[in-house]
Amino acid sequence: MTNDKTEETTREQAIETDAFYTIPFADIIKNKREVNLSEFASDVEIIQFENTPKALLGRVQDIQLTNDYIFVEHTGNKLITQFSRDGKYIRHIGTLGRGPKEYALCRKFSLDEKNERIYIQTNWTRKILVYNFDGEYIKTVKYPAVERLYNVWSRDSLFISFSDQHTGSDPFLFVEHNEQGDTLQAISQHNFWNSDKTSHSMVSFWGQNSFYRLNNKLHMKSWYNDTVYTYDATNKLVPQYFIDLKNHKIPDDLVYERKSTRPMPEDARWIGVHETENFIFIPYGYHYNIQTREVLKEEEGCVLYNKKTKQGLAVKETKLGGFINDLNGGPDFKPTYTNDTLAVMAVSALDMKLFLDSDEFKNREVKFPEQKELLKQLNQTLKEDDNSFLVLVKLKN
Repeated sequence: MTNDKTEETTREQAIETDAFYTIPFADIIKNKREVNLSEFASDVEIIQFENTPKALLGRVQDIQLTNDYIFVEHTGNKLITQFSRDGKYIRHIGTLGRGPKEYALCRKFSLDEKNERIYIQTNWTRKILVYNFDGEYIKTVKYPAVERLYNVWSRDSLFISFSDQHTGSDPFLFVEHNEQGDTLQAISQHNFWNSDKTSHSMVSFWGQNSFYRLNNKLHMKSWYNDTVYTYDATNKLVPQYFIDLKNHKIPDDLVYERKSTRPMPEDARWIGVHETENFIFIPYGYHYNIQTREVLKEEEGCVLYNKKTKQGLAVKETKLGGFINDLNGGPDFKPTYTNDTLAVMAVSALDMKLFLDSDEFKNREVKFPEQKELLKQLNQTLKEDDNSFLVLVKLKN
């Protein structure tokens, strides 16, 4: 039985957790340095996906984890592939094709772990196919919102759709729908222009994830917006935190979908966002030259923000822009997926081989030398065309 003081403290902590706050991104990246994994992580595990022909992956595009499974979207056979948590192949989800119950390309997929459902938004047929975790087809959802860029499962039988502002007139960034396509609530656009000023081009970067889940709540951020939204206790869409880019924010009149002859500011950054219970990762990079479509700089970086201490740090910008793996000596780490307690990165066998052959790996001092020795043994048999690896980083409390 709790007393009144304990209950009051719990309520205050909940209010503090849910309160809107600002991450001073522009101030944090003024000071960049080499950052070790051991500064915020307690362990790292490297898993190779089963190395058999039916399990081989192409380029990994998205990864989602449950307690029991790893689901991978990749360019291999274009089907979502399901693995056990130790990397053993289980099955492909669905079949390749353009008929009923089939898909030729996955645009986006999302998971409802509680009800064991997989939602696959297809590209060409403009529909969402629903399967269970045993790979069995359940139903097809087809409604007007599928015409928007991305659609993911949100909560109950509801979906959230996202479209960046590519016509100049779309009133919404994110829209919550039911399966019939009715709009229930939305997050409004702020950038509008005349249709004759539209360039009809869209540019996205690998790290610009529009959605992630934390504590079983969907979070969302558009490509050009610097505010992250989620659900409050009443299931209303609300702003959760603001990433203060200052001079690093791309001007509204220079978004790629809008015609412009002005050069892109050298300070402008694209940003992504991944969040765990205690940390927020903000990978970032430089934009393209609007005329030549060449990246202004190839270097990338990442900001790590500690939600408990309200402090942030920035890694030294490199072509990877990652954290130094001083735990087992593996490749430098930059997350492409997070859940409540883990951060995850996929590495191709070629990249793993190149790194394990490097002097950087051989000379790196680590916290767990016995794990580094296992990587040395792996490298003796590793081939460049083997299946990909998954790097799972367990974060400190």
